[in-house]
Amino acid sequence: MRLKNYIHGQWVEGTGPAVALHDAVTGAVVAEATTGGVDFKGVLEYARKTGGPSLRAMTIHQRARMLKAMAQYLMGRKDELYAISAATGATKSDSWVDIEGGIGTFFTYA
Repeated sequence: MRLKNYIHGQWVEGTGPAVALHDAVTGAVVAEATTGGVDFKGVLEYARKTGGPSLRAMTIHQRARMLKAMAQYLMGRKDELYAISAATGATKSDSWVDIEGGIGTFFTYA
């Protein structure tokens, strides 16, 4: 599976050679990643002209609802995140602060 990049409001696959991402326990390739073909100057321009103004146009309550929705989405998928983390060689105890702590931060900001 080749990971995609979120660019200009859509998910796109990078081009060119990719880097293999390995399961730290088994050594199996779990995904490939590349930023080949990504126009980073264009990404920055999009953020400045589209993303930033859209975010600034939202009220603080709209932003809070967006963060809460993201936290709920991630919390509903935390088992998947733990499985991915385990592939790095981390234990559930190692990952807890990053996964549930990070999600908790979204809830706090919301």
